[in-house]
Amino acid sequence: MIEDSVEGFVARWRAHAVRATAFARAEGSPLLELEVGGAVVQTLERTGPYAAPAGAIRVILHAVTERFEPVEPFVGAERHLHAVGLAAVEVQGPVLERDGPVAVLDAGVPIVVGLDPGATFGQVAGAPGVAMPAVGAWVRCVGLAPAQAFVLPPERTRVDQTPTDELV
Repeated sequence: MIEDSVEGFVARWRAHAVRATAFARAEGSPLLELEVGGAVVQTLERTGPYAAPAGAIRVILHAVTERFEPVEPFVGAERHLHAVGLAAVEVQGPVLERDGPVAVLDAGVPIVVGLDPGATFGQVAGAPGVAMPAVGAWVRCVGLAPAQAFVLPPERTRVDQTPTDELV
């Protein structure tokens, strides 16, 4: 199981939230188009309904994949996040953190990627699977549509605590 609830997912992965720009969308559409890490991606908004305003927001990006492919890191190897279809993404970079069937990849921005149940790491047709990638390993994966966005509430700014009657 990748998540027990939206609230539980947000609580667990909040540290990997990223700043993004949300574009205006059609009334009632659950698809949220974001500019994040230099890429424009479509996501399914999970924390709404429709909570994200157009403009600057913070989100936890989440994808589910059937396969992590090992990538040999080399000088100049690129971390990347690309849209590869309607609400689908390709992600490449080192693993920052692992927790069960979930890995956080550094694709220039952190992406929380869950492994689809029954899928494997580096599986080749007919070959047995290998465990999840280790922290620090470079991997690439294609997320199944839809990629998801967990929109966080705006950050509160500290307000002066001076009582209003003292301001006169």
